[in-house]
Amino acid sequence: MLSKYDKYSPVDVPWEDLWHIFVIANDKGGAGKTSVTANLALMLLKKLQTGDPANGVPGDPDARVLVIDLNAQGNLTVHEFGASDELNDHGRGILLALKDGTPLKPVTVRAGLDLVPGGSELKEDVTPIYNRLMQSFTLNADLRLLQCLLPIAGDYDYIIIDTPPENPTLQRLAMGAGRWVISPAKTDRGSLDGVLEMKNQFETTREVNPLLTLLGVVLFATGRKAKLIHAKAEERLRTILGSAYYKFPTNIGHSEAVAQESRDIDSEPLVALFDRSERGDASLPETVRTVHDDYLKLTDQVIARSAALKKIIEES
Repeated sequence: MLSKYDKYSPVDVPWEDLWHIFVIANDKGGAGKTSVTANLALMLLKKLQTGDPANGVPGDPDARVLVIDLNAQGNLTVHEFGASDELNDHGRGILLALKDGTPLKPVTVRAGLDLVPGGSELKEDVTPIYNRLMQSFTLNADLRLLQCLLPIAGDYDYIIIDTPPENPTLQRLAMGAGRWVISPAKTDRGSLDGVLEMKNQFETTREVNPLLTLLGVVLFATGRKAKLIHAKAEERLRTILGSAYYKFPTNIGHSEAVAQESRDIDSEPLVALFDRSERGDASLPETVRTVHDDYLKLTDQVIARSAALKKIIEES
């Protein structure tokens, strides 16, 4: 892949094997990308491991989910998944893989959950790397991360890529590797405008990743009864996305208590906090269950919508 012959011609990519790769993107910081990535990954893993006993679907103890942290802040790596100093290379592995086109090297942070760490090493400007790739491969340069992911992609049931804000290069590399894009957004104008910038990267990347699909937008950290605010945000999103507009029915509600709890406890996303609540930990706020249910519903909707669109795309 990405040989000297691929400067102008389409690259031969096994797109039909990549339906399980999701990119979480919004050009604005603080829109909820990392929280959605972490909790969606853990919800998906739980569903795979537990199965659906009521409908005769057994769980799979060998299920695996991969998360790729492309953010130089490394919040997903440290604060959500609690990667130890021994496992955390602070994004150096990603940087080297992009430079050389070599396979990504995940580390295991929980049973069934692997991570390609992000962090401070990604503060190094990736633009020179990308410019060199553009000189060699033009728009096919957007497939560089996919080149690094393909050797291990078949090892996982789901792959979720967390993208950084205000970094179009890494956003496009992520989209070049993905099949589905989910865009979290708060209701403020800056966050909604971040969806517009995301759309610009999406449309450019689709020239080399023809099946890349905007799965939907999810409103994040919003008041549950703020219907007028939601309606205004949805109107703006319709204007931005046009015919590609789709908002997931479930919003991720705001709870200051839950947000504070999850910020204060490293390595425990809201799903893990909910596990503690189920075990009777009375020190946790009651709203943990409410936010957990939001993520559970969102995960079901992501699974259902991606399956439905996949069928439509394959039959068209």
